[in-house]
Amino acid sequence: MDIANFTFADGLMVSLFGIVIVFLILVLLQLVVMLFRFLPKEPEVKKTIPSGHGPSQEDDEDELVAMLTASVLAQEGYRGDVRIKSIRRIIEE
Repeated sequence: MDIANFTFADGLMVSLFGIVIVFLILVLLQLVVMLFRFLPKEPEVKKTIPSGHGPSQEDDEDELVAMLTASVLAQEGYRGDVRIKSIRRIIEE
């Protein structure tokens, strides 16, 4: 194949060769992705709270007051760069 005598058939061959290479790479990538399912998975850590030993309502309320106080103090120190995202109501049972 000479660049001076490049014909339509030569261009067709180069195009087909490029398309075949692209599809071969896509098939190889698909095989690699399919092999990911055989990799070992990390075990899930289950967090359980023993019954009767959970946080009490007073702890939740104290924690909320501490967070709000820290947010207000931080807002003064950082000149308004800190925002309170959410406040949740503590319901006494």
